[in-house]
Amino acid sequence: MSKTNDGKAAMSSYSNSLFIKFLARTLPPLLTAALLIMLFFGYTTQHDIRNEIDTDVEVFATSLSRILDDLMWNFQTEELVSALGTITSNPAMMGAQLFDQKDSSFLTYGVLPEEDPEILTIEQEIYKQQPDGSRIDLGRLEVYYSYADADKQFRQYITGQAIRFFLSILVFTIAGIYAYHSTIGTPLKKLLHAIRATEGTGQWAQVSWQSNDEIGEVISAHNSLIRHVSQKEAALADSKQRYRQLFDNALVGIYQVRPDGTIKEANKTIAEIMGYASVEEMNGENANLHYADITDREKLWTELNTTGEISNFQTRLLRKDGTIIWVEMSGRINPDDSFNGVLQDVTAQMEARKALKERDELHRAFFEDNKAVMLLHDPLDSNIQFVNPAACQYYGYSNEELTSMSIRDLDCMSDKEMFNELQKATTERRNYFKHCHTLKDGTKRHVEVFTGPVSLANRQLHYSIVLDVTEKRRLEAKLERMATRDQLTGAYNRHAFFQIARDEIVRTQRFNRSMAVLMFDLDHFKRVNDTYGHAIGDEVLRTFALRCRADLRQSDIFARLGGEEFAAILVETNEERAMEVAERIRSIAANKPIPTEEAKLIVTVSIGVASIQENDTVARILKRADAALYRAKESGRNSIVKE
Repeated sequence: MSKTNDGKAAMSSYSNSLFIKFLARTLPPLLTAALLIMLFFGYTTQHDIRNEIDTDVEVFATSLSRILDDLMWNFQTEELVSALGTITSNPAMMGAQLFDQKDSSFLTYGVLPEEDPEILTIEQEIYKQQPDGSRIDLGRLEVYYSYADADKQFRQYITGQAIRFFLSILVFTIAGIYAYHSTIGTPLKKLLHAIRATEGTGQWAQVSWQSNDEIGEVISAHNSLIRHVSQKEAALADSKQRYRQLFDNALVGIYQVRPDGTIKEANKTIAEIMGYASVEEMNGENANLHYADITDREKLWTELNTTGEISNFQTRLLRKDGTIIWVEMSGRINPDDSFNGVLQDVTAQMEARKALKERDELHRAFFEDNKAVMLLHDPLDSNIQFVNPAACQYYGYSNEELTSMSIRDLDCMSDKEMFNELQKATTERRNYFKHCHTLKDGTKRHVEVFTGPVSLANRQLHYSIVLDVTEKRRLEAKLERMATRDQLTGAYNRHAFFQIARDEIVRTQRFNRSMAVLMFDLDHFKRVNDTYGHAIGDEVLRTFALRCRADLRQSDIFARLGGEEFAAILVETNEERAMEVAERIRSIAANKPIPTEEAKLIVTVSIGVASIQENDTVARILKRADAALYRAKESGRNSIVKE
């Protein structure tokens, strides 16, 4: 019984085969068309063969008549018989008959029409052409032929062609069946088996088949789809598992409430927040009974009914033990009117916010009532956020104007100056910065800014107290000038010169640079004082110092060491260049008179030049320059001598 069913199934499968359906639909019209074509070409071929036989017989009869005319003229009977016998050269010709002038048969050969009614006849007249152009009729020739032999050969040929054609169809069919099963049938059966296996077991089954054709592409696409679906199902299962883990282990309370207010589902966190021992104990409880203020619940549902969702809604809830806590809720309504919500306990934050608000109010009172200039600005962009009334009064701007500006708008220092000040404050370990601020009327004021970080409403700002030290800076600058400058000439004094010289020597030796020192002494300066008085002498000293400072570079150091003795440090200067500078100063002193109230005086100068050496000190290089100066004065003054 099982074998019968299998056979029926096989027959049914075979009858439903795509290839069988293809053959059933294509072979009949193909065979019919082939037969019609064969009949057409057979008819045309047979017609052509018969026409060819007719032509051959007619040509033969014509040729033969040209031979028979001479033979009949000469009455050569034997030769006539031989000539008629040549009809055997063509299988279609059956016989021949000669007739004389009286149309009486006098010679026959082969089969005559009386013997076979299907025999065809071609007649050809026999005559003798005379020299004068006339002809003498000698009789006529009848040639008898038949299509029978040609038709027999044609039927054999057509039969052979039909047999070969049907054999070709058979071979093609067998080859097609084999090709179909090897390229289409087998992979399709495997594909169908995989699909049925998937339906039966629920497990996605792939097909083991590879080929570089459309079937291979279809099966490859099927396998890719199976892998993709399997991956998606695995990802979905993993996503469900992760969602469940996130739901159960979330640090915020997650819950779902039915339209009647009963809790449908909740996680462990919200159960702990509301004081329940477990999630099972909380499920089924009425959430509406946990509101400390019924108006808060009404506000929440009013907003939900209006917008469909809430965000960061804060309210007070009653825990299971009756204690009140502050919570923050967010969520939205589902299509079935249930509510999905997220809840977290913000009691500690609310208490901290309350304390912070009280502290901010205290700080605001301190900030606004203080007489010192105070600013709050953002450290990221330097924009001023808050100012106190004292700041508005000091700078001359309104509160709105100041809070629309940045600290850089008030500061008139360059970026380089500000960077240097930051470095200097760090080096000196100062807790304030020295700046120069511009008031609304354009006045520039020196200020000391005490800055520190503050936290205000979860924002990190810089709190600055600004002290006006303009007068203090003026006095400091005056004291510094008095301590470092010669009061008569404005050049550095001896003490400042030695400090600067030490620093320059260290820098020069560290970076292996060149440096030179010039020592000046005004020639016969005592005569000027004795002749014109000390006031004129002071004027000569001032003018000489001004001319030297104007000729030297800004980076060079010029100082008065005492009396009529001066010195200069030429940084980044070798000996040759130092001699050029010294010669220029000597020439100016010798050739450019100094105007005074008494007269225009020429006061020459003697100069000693020394260049820095390895392991030099201030004392050593000045000693060498002073020795060179001494030799210059000994050589007659108004001269330059290098070490």
